[in-house]
Amino acid sequence: MSIQRFVEHLKAPWPNGRGTSYEIASQTPGVSGWTWRVAIAPVVEDCDFSHFENVHRQLLIISGGDMVLDVGGEIVICKPGEVAVFAGDIATTAKLVDGPIVDLNLMTVRGKASGVMTHITRPGLLAKAEMLVCVSDTAQISVDGENVSLQHQDAFLNASNNQIALISGSVAHITLA
Repeated sequence: MSIQRFVEHLKAPWPNGRGTSYEIASQTPGVSGWTWRVAIAPVVEDCDFSHFENVHRQLLIISGGDMVLDVGGEIVICKPGEVAVFAGDIATTAKLVDGPIVDLNLMTVRGKASGVMTHITRPGLLAKAEMLVCVSDTAQISVDGENVSLQHQDAFLNASNNQIALISGSVAHITLA
C-alpha cells in the first residue's frame, strides 16, 4: 500500500524563491523536466506565483481562507473546497483574504499530460484515481476492503489498481492521462 505521509513529501524552494513547496509526486520526482506534478504549497503572504511555461494549473485550498489571484488581469477567486483552474505561464499575483493558506496543486504540461483534481466530501465508492490527498484533518478510506487512516496532507499514491471508498473526511481525488 502506497501511503506517503506529509513528512515524506519532497521539500523544495519555489522557482521564484518566494516560498516552499512539498512535492507529493511527479513524473520525475524531485527534479525538473516533469510533464505532471502534484505539490502542496503554503502561501504566507501576498506574492507573485512562479512562472511555469506551457503549464495548466489546478489549485485547491486545503487550509485557510480565500485567496484572490490576478492571472494576467483576470481575477480568479480561490475558495476552500473549490478547484481553481488557470494558466501557469501567465503572470499571476496572489492576495490573501484572511491570512496564510495552504494549497494543493496539480500541474500538467499542455500537450504532454492532463489531469483532473476534484474535492470529494461525500462518503462512498470513488472512481479510479492515480492518487488521493487528505484535505480534512483526518480521512478514513477503505482500500480493497482494508481501512486506512490519513492525516491532513498525507497521500495515497498508485491508487489506480485499487477499489477505494471514502468512509469519512474529505480528499482531493487526482486522475492523470
